[in-house]
Amino acid sequence: MSRHYLINTVLLVIGVLIGYTLLSSRSQEESVVDQGDYPPARLLNGAPVQADDSESLSAIRQQLDQERLAREQLRAGLEALQMRVEGLEHARSADTEATPSITPIPPTDTVPVVKSSVQALIESGISEERAIWLQERLDENELQQLYLRDRASREGWLKTPRYYKENQQYQNAVTKLRDEVDDDVYDRLLYTLGRSNRVVIKDIMQNSVAGQYGLQGGDSIIEYDSQRIFNSNELSSLVTQGGSGVMTLVRVKRGGEILDIYLPRGPLGIRMSATRIEP
Repeated sequence: MSRHYLINTVLLVIGVLIGYTLLSSRSQEESVVDQGDYPPARLLNGAPVQADDSESLSAIRQQLDQERLAREQLRAGLEALQMRVEGLEHARSADTEATPSITPIPPTDTVPVVKSSVQALIESGISEERAIWLQERLDENELQQLYLRDRASREGWLKTPRYYKENQQYQNAVTKLRDEVDDDVYDRLLYTLGRSNRVVIKDIMQNSVAGQYGLQGGDSIIEYDSQRIFNSNELSSLVTQGGSGVMTLVRVKRGGEILDIYLPRGPLGIRMSATRIEP
């Protein structure tokens, strides 16, 4: 836009100069015409004065010719400049039409997908009806914990032995649900709640039963004596039951393969770790 204004200003100045030159030349021409091409002789102090010599007339004609030539050159330059300006304007217009307008796309905020607890249970493989029932039980237990904490805080016995004793009954709510659902549902429930659902052998003690009968570090213990194992306390309890030395089935998962290993009931001689594995 500033370039367009500059060009117009230059054209205006050139026009003013041309006009001034034309007016000046026209005044000189009229003066010469009024005097005539060959002015007559006049009297000066009563004495006749001869007409201007031919050299003066030639000088005047030469000056007029130069000014006329200058006007022609200015006119030609003005026309050429005008044509160039028109060409630039045309090219600019063509570029504007050829360039597609880009409409900025407003940024969109990515809204995180929030799943309900019931939906998470359903996606883990639990039926919708069972998922709703489980979540109702868990919600009721959690509400009771909140009410207990609120009452203990108001009455001044929060973080006392009384509070911890009464709160203990609510902390085992998930474990209590095991007797009310099958093993697969309980397994998915633990995983969905972010709890450990597998016992993995970290290493095996030397000369232990586990080493003698083929258990290996990294094995995940799935069952002991046909009982599903979800934590180390369950396994420790099971090995002490029944007759000592009775051959018992231990089912483990090793590298994606399920293996059945028989060994005598009693201490296994392993170090265990609890972990969370997707069912």
